[in-house]
Amino acid sequence: MTDRCPGGLDREFLERFAREAGRPGAVVTWLNHWSLLHADWPALSRMRLIGFDGTLLQMVLHHHGHRVGRSSADLVLPIVLDEVLAPDDRVALIGAAPGVAAAAAGRLGRHPAIVFDGYGGLEALLADPSALVDVAPRLVVIGLGAGLQERVALQIHEWLPDAAVVTAGGWLDQLDHAEQYFPGWVHRMRLGWAWRIVHEPRRLCGRYTIEAARFLLGAGALVELLETIGPFNGLGIDRCTAPGPAGRWDGTGAAPAASAALLRGASGARGREPARG
Repeated sequence: MTDRCPGGLDREFLERFAREAGRPGAVVTWLNHWSLLHADWPALSRMRLIGFDGTLLQMVLHHHGHRVGRSSADLVLPIVLDEVLAPDDRVALIGAAPGVAAAAAGRLGRHPAIVFDGYGGLEALLADPSALVDVAPRLVVIGLGAGLQERVALQIHEWLPDAAVVTAGGWLDQLDHAEQYFPGWVHRMRLGWAWRIVHEPRRLCGRYTIEAARFLLGAGALVELLETIGPFNGLGIDRCTAPGPAGRWDGTGAAPAASAALLRGASGARGREPARG
C-alpha cells in the first residue's frame, strides 16, 4: 500500500524521484513558472532530470498533455538524505547569505557537511574548487537563483562526476528556519505560494501577480521549448532514457562550463540577496 507524505502527497512517487535525484552523476533541478521565465536555457537543457513544483506551471503542462507529478526540493531532499545516502556520506551545501548554509547544515544530522555561501564563498569556490573536490561529497545541494544555480550545477558535475548535484532554490533558507518550513495542510491544499507571500511579501508578491501573468501570456511557447529538452514522464523531463555505465547519466553533448562566465554571474549577484526559488 502506498504510504502518504504529510500534506497528502504520494510518498511512493517522492521516493522514486529521490532515488533518481540521488543517483551518482545525476544533475537535477526543479521549475516553477518564475524560474522558467528566468531560466538559462542552454544550462537547463543539460540537466539530467527536471521536476516541477509550481502549481501554475503544472496546470499549464497538464493542459498541454504532460501529466507530471508534483515534487520539490523540500519534499525530495529529506528522503535523499535519510534513505538514499549512506549515513557517513558527505554533503556540500552551496548558496544563501553568509551563515545560513552553515546553520542549515546543522539540521542534516548524520551527514558531515561542507558549506559555501552564495556570495564570497561561491566566488572563492569557482576560482579554486579544491576545497570541494578534496572532500568529494556524495551529494551537492545548490541554493542559488534560477539560471545561476543550473550553471553552477553543471560546473560542479564536471569537477565531481560521481556526485549527485541537485539545485534547491530557497530550501537552504527554509531549512535554516525549520526542518519542515511548510505545514502539512499547506502542501495538501497547494497553498505554498500563499504561505510564502505571507512570510516573504516584499520578494514574492510580484512573482505571483505580475510575473504569473507574464508567464501565462507566453506559456505555449515556453512549453514548446521544454518539449525540445527531452522526454516527459511521470517524474518530469528525464534525459536518462539511455543511461551510461551503472545507470549513470553520460552527459552526452554537455561541454564543460566556463568558470569565468560563472564568476561573472556570481559577481552580478553580489550586492543583492541571492535569488532563490
